[in-house]
Amino acid sequence: MMQTITAEDGPRLLGQLREQGLLPDSPLCVYAAGSLVRGWGNETSDLDLYVVTDAPFPADDAVDFHPVALVPDRIPVAVPTLGDRRGDVEYWLTGQYAQLMEKISWESYRSERDVGATVSQFERDCLVKLGHALALDGADWLAEQQSRLRASAFARTIAARSLDLADTFAEDALGQLGSGDAESALLTAKLAFGYAVDALLAQHGEIGTTAKWRSRKYRAAAPVVLPFERYWEIETMRDYDPAEPGRWIEDVIGWVRRISMEVEV
Repeated sequence: MMQTITAEDGPRLLGQLREQGLLPDSPLCVYAAGSLVRGWGNETSDLDLYVVTDAPFPADDAVDFHPVALVPDRIPVAVPTLGDRRGDVEYWLTGQYAQLMEKISWESYRSERDVGATVSQFERDCLVKLGHALALDGADWLAEQQSRLRASAFARTIAARSLDLADTFAEDALGQLGSGDAESALLTAKLAFGYAVDALLAQHGEIGTTAKWRSRKYRAAAPVVLPFERYWEIETMRDYDPAEPGRWIEDVIGWVRRISMEVEV
């Protein structure tokens, strides 16, 4: 059964954070993000919350610090129990968001096409979740950041980097297949296909860099070039024949090439 967080949960969640000393007196914004906001949650899903302030909040109960290539260079993380659910609360500064937006600006993209390499995994996660975030407090601030994100080169950055990796792995897979190493070629072709799909999804506004929610994002994006049914056949290797691995590998690489021609970078 899917579970969802809505704006109606805001007062309850803010109250729980406040009771545990995890909420500043006047945050600029508190928002929820992740699978529970998108309606993809389940009973074991963590509740991802972001608390945004101008000045550092002394999160004494922080149990971890995510490293980021920003100033300051770490994000405090608290892991409270919020009702019957595990919370994951990250504390970000407005200055860090400003730096993120600068990294994914069109100016940065045009000057350095592989700008995606300078955005760390934790930074990408924040930006991906920002796109579908739900304000619990500070809705105007969140709306402004989401507007800036949509106008940025973030999707193009992810698409370009994913395509570069897809092309690299596609060439490697064909080389491995040509040398008689079909097992390695199969695994490499799967990597190439995954990156190609990530690029295609990014072009359709469904940005992601892991396979965890790829099928959900694919259904939401519904790209025409590769219908979901065919995508799923490849993803699950439904028509793979161990007696003829080369046929499947070459077909997958063909789809990687077709997707590469469709994605604008």
